Amino acid sequence: IGECKVDGFVQNRKSLVCPCCGNTTSNLELKQQFLKKGIKERLIAVIIESSNGKKYRLPSIEEINILKTISIQNDLKELLPFGNTKQFDLCGWGFLEYGNMFTDRQFLVLTTLIKQITIISKNVDFLNKDYKKSIITFLGILINRVASRSTSFGIWNTVAETFEHPFGRQAIAMVFDFPESNPFTSSTGGASNQLDWILRYIETESENVFSVDLNNATSGNKSQFEKKTITSVVTDPPYYDAIAYADLSDFFYAWFKRSLGELYPLNFSTPQTPKMEECTALRYQHEGSLEKANNHFETKLLQIFDAIEYQTSDIVSIMFAHQSTEAWTTLCNSILGARMNITGSWAIDTERTSGTKTDKAFLSSSVTVSCKPAQRSGFGEYKEVKKAIEITVENEVKKLYELGFRGADLLTACFGQAVSVFGQYQKVEKADGTEVTVKDLLELARESAFNALLKGFKGDDFTKFYIGWLQLYSFAESDFDDAVKFSRVGLSINVHDLFTEHILVKNGNKQTLGTFEQRNTENKHLGEKENANLIDQVHKALALYKGNDRTALLQFIEKKAAQTDNNFWRVITSLCEVLPAGTDDHKQAAGLLANKDSLIRESKNTAAPTAQTKLEM
Repeated sequence: IGECKVDGFVQNRKSLVCPCCGNTTSNLELKQQFLKKGIKERLIAVIIESSNGKKYRLPSIEEINILKTISIQNDLKELLPFGNTKQFDLCGWGFLEYGNMFTDRQFLVLTTLIKQITIISKNVDFLNKDYKKSIITFLGILINRVASRSTSFGIWNTVAETFEHPFGRQAIAMVFDFPESNPFTSSTGGASNQLDWILRYIETESENVFSVDLNNATSGNKSQFEKKTITSVVTDPPYYDAIAYADLSDFFYAWFKRSLGELYPLNFSTPQTPKMEECTALRYQHEGSLEKANNHFETKLLQIFDAIEYQTSDIVSIMFAHQSTEAWTTLCNSILGARMNITGSWAIDTERTSGTKTDKAFLSSSVTVSCKPAQRSGFGEYKEVKKAIEITVENEVKKLYELGFRGADLLTACFGQAVSVFGQYQKVEKADGTEVTVKDLLELARESAFNALLKGFKGDDFTKFYIGWLQLYSFAESDFDDAVKFSRVGLSINVHDLFTEHILVKNGNKQTLGTFEQRNTENKHLGEKENANLIDQVHKALALYKGNDRTALLQFIEKKAAQTDNNFWRVITSLCEVLPAGTDDHKQAAGLLANKDSLIRESKNTAAPTAQTKLEM
């Protein structure tokens, strides 16, 4: 389950370093020469199933020697998208062809399986033509499933002790794991396990009473359906450059072309998947220009929605799960530009929160936006539209908050509702005649959501800002402009002070919300002043609670929060509601709140210091 990907060289950031002699090289051509020789496998351990779970043993001499007997010409020459470093950072290590992802042993297994498809196809000529085609097609799918688990880029899940394929996220990343699953085993990664998934699909779908009509068509093709002949459309558009659909498809396309190319000659007639008509904003496909890539995406999205409006008589449902204002601006401009209006939006708690998404900023729900064709008319006055949006967003925030939505989920669900007000009109103008843009509108929706979250919260402006920001962004990175905007939303705060007080922590041109530990590290006397902000006092208390000095904590509580109805405790209660579960901030806040009564009671006796003891967690 191990290998040396570049024949003994180990890469650091700038060069390749030989661990034996210390020689270095930064020559990409040298790395490619190593790869042309074939990936050298180094068998480190063998994993076996037992009645007591998995066991690990050293490989036998026979298992090591068998690697030397394999000799095969790897003709998988389809190119990896080496210009797409965002989703394919393995290319920077010299992996430029899809064939480079497979060892000789893996390639031998896969090509042998493909040869067997040809043999099977000849032996089942007596079957109905369509039935035979279906069988061969499913066998081709099986080989692709095996291929995705037979690369040198698999991942070993050290917690569950299971094999993971390289597509844990929508990318093929450079990894230094090398688990290799035996394709003939019955466990995860084996062919029989992959066949089981296909059989489950067939059995489930065979019970479906609905038939499906599949048509091949390019995106935005108006001629695919007659005008207003479709009742409803459900779609999930791409998100700028978040996913390189065609690039990722090439991994499977290459193997399908070899297993099913003769069966579907038209579908697999091109060297690799077509890409120029793809509705994405991948810079490497547009001379490295972000502007050209974005223009391509926006033009294509408008073309697609225009075709949908032309073909649809009733409702259009669009699933969207992007957090940025820019992405929502493009989506809304395309919808409105295609003569449709957004009539509402709903957050649906659908997203997986484990595996490769753990400890990352992501949406835990998807937002479904509903549209109606050709519903816009008249002109709107900005003052009236602004008031209507504020009321709509406030009601939406209240409803979603009660349902348990927080952070980016809550915010993005408000966008569709805000546009539904704006989109009733052909144009919305300010008093001076300037037109209100969708971007202006979405900024207004953000501000309205922020105000709605702070409504009724009693405390100083820095504490209000911290609680409000935590609900919208949690500890995820955000743009500097957002800090400037929200510091002016009903608050008397200079944005510079947010960084001076370490409420926000700079990270290049981005920022994150400061944790209690970060803020205490930067200011050893945080929250100790007589007029200290509530959030400063709370963060000081969290640091004392986590530490071992019980006396110092009791003295601090006696001075700052000796009454049960003190705003100090209300802030901690609010934090417990909005802090991400599992974070140290949440753990300490929840523990402090759980010990509230006993701490207040004991703090009355701090005049007579007692021996230091550790709090119960």
